[in-house]
Amino acid sequence: MKNHKIYLSIIILFIFLGIYTAEWISLTFINAATFGLFAADKRAAIKHTFRVPEKWLLLYCLLGGWLGGLIAEQLFRHKTQKQPFKTLFLLTILLNCLAVTLYLSRGALFH
Repeated sequence: MKNHKIYLSIIILFIFLGIYTAEWISLTFINAATFGLFAADKRAAIKHTFRVPEKWLLLYCLLGGWLGGLIAEQLFRHKTQKQPFKTLFLLTILLNCLAVTLYLSRGALFH
């Protein structure tokens, strides 16, 4: 049953990402979802129940939710030292910054 919530949130995520003209809505949603996933994973770690797979946490961060993940990581003190997750998490931040830079420059960096 818990997996259905994850799959439903992914479907909703892609619906929001399809709204190209409202990027801020998509980013707000993905950051809130990522924050929620980190919180759920921390709660599951404490209760020793079903954990959110790291690949899902990283995927949500890669899709633009890295700020929500970063806030949750610090707020809940969750996965702050775990390697290689920390390195991959930082890589998602760098890739997002690069993507935003390229998007905002609209290709001007290549001329």
